[in-house]
Amino acid sequence: MTKIDVTDMDLNLLTAFQALMQDRNVTRAGLRLGLSQSSMSHALTRLRKLTGDPLFVRLPGGMEPTPYALQIDTPIREGLALMQAGLNRVTHFDPATTDRTFQLLLSDIGELVYLPQLIVRLSQIAPGANLRVLQLPRESYRDAFIAGNADLAMGFLPSLQAGFYQQRLFDDSYVCLARADHPRVGKRLTLKQFAAESHVLIEPAGSRYSHASAQHSTTSLIERYLASKNMKRRIALRVPHFMVVPSIVQQTDLLAIVPSYVMAYMKPMPGLKTLPLPIDVPRFEVKQFWHERSHQDPANQWLRKVVAELFLQ
Repeated sequence: MTKIDVTDMDLNLLTAFQALMQDRNVTRAGLRLGLSQSSMSHALTRLRKLTGDPLFVRLPGGMEPTPYALQIDTPIREGLALMQAGLNRVTHFDPATTDRTFQLLLSDIGELVYLPQLIVRLSQIAPGANLRVLQLPRESYRDAFIAGNADLAMGFLPSLQAGFYQQRLFDDSYVCLARADHPRVGKRLTLKQFAAESHVLIEPAGSRYSHASAQHSTTSLIERYLASKNMKRRIALRVPHFMVVPSIVQQTDLLAIVPSYVMAYMKPMPGLKTLPLPIDVPRFEVKQFWHERSHQDPANQWLRKVVAELFLQ
């Protein structure tokens, strides 16, 4: 027999072979597959050339398979059935039994806001599920998704556009964080005070806010807005994380601009006060993002639904 290379094979020939095995008649086999008699005859000719065997011979009772055809019938039938089952398989995700580890891209602010509620909900409905939080420069988010190292990102991430899906969770704005007994700032922050006081800036690791086009964070949004208004402020301290900021503000005269939703999720800290900003800074949208490769993944769909149930406003 001829050695067959399946990589060069038209799989439709296998379905034609199976139809001929069942009907033992070219016309009836063609009707089964929706092919004309000539098309079915052409398929048989190609099969004979491919295998180097007649496969079927005409006898008074109809077309009968050759010994070689009988030999390959079962493997081909089982192979086609296995392929059909594989292609039609519906992936099922059961949160109650899963032990999957979901990888999230979050800033430390995101950790503070999302993780407590998310881990509590998972413990209730998916006790075996695990979370891994990745803190990367925002410029690396896209590469992490493409490499398959991230399932979901949450935050203000306008750089994730082409190749990504997104869902708005809520809108937010900014407030000023100051020491409760600040010697110069009382219950109201004036524009003059805002410009005169020194500030602590949250500058995400791996980026500089001055390179706003690359960073795409809430920090760069603030700095771009101030620059557009020809406004300046003295940055006395730059830190890569938010979590240290309340303690620093509590013990110094520095001011900090922070997203208002962060303060809503923080435990009350004595010695701090939040004040409206004296400038009309644009609001921003907090969203969840996922790569197009995960859009139809049942596990990813389930996680996005959980996030939306918790944080969609």
